[in-house]
Amino acid sequence: MVAIVLLAILAQSAPPPSAARPQSSDPKTADTNTTDTKKTDTAEPALKAEDLPVSIERIQRALAAPQAIELKEQHPVFRLEIFGKKPTIEDVLGEKFWIGPAPYGGMTHQEFMNMVTPQLAQPYAGFTGKYLIAETALTFAEQWALKEAIRKFRDSKEDREREAARKEVLDALAALEKARREAGLTDK
Repeated sequence: MVAIVLLAILAQSAPPPSAARPQSSDPKTADTNTTDTKKTDTAEPALKAEDLPVSIERIQRALAAPQAIELKEQHPVFRLEIFGKKPTIEDVLGEKFWIGPAPYGGMTHQEFMNMVTPQLAQPYAGFTGKYLIAETALTFAEQWALKEAIRKFRDSKEDREREAARKEVLDALAALEKARREAGLTDK
């Protein structure tokens, strides 16, 4: 609607085509400009208000009437009322949308990995049934044995360090007793 009003206003206020072209100061181009404008004036008749698909008088009356909404704010608020039927979920998703599975989406990461990884390269691919249980038990036993070996190694290292410190203290006490005897001192 706004486009029609703008079209009507522009058609009424548009200058003739000869006034829209700038005149050149060069005599050669000035002659061609005047001949061009004469040709276009004769070839294209000017638009008349009766030929437009709208009523200019009705548009002018509507523009002359007082405004329906007086905009006092810098950011006006416009309200819109829509008449129609609100769509239901069945309208959007279809009848009996709750029956059947949801449509399948894209491929999951696990499905992609299963597709591109050979069967024998997958973890525990060579073990099935009771062999898989035996392999799992063996893995747990190996982990427990390794942890125990590490703990015993640390304990033995600490035991050797304690034994070496005890021997050093006993050697120092023996050297002290020997030095006292050679000096002629009594024990204590």
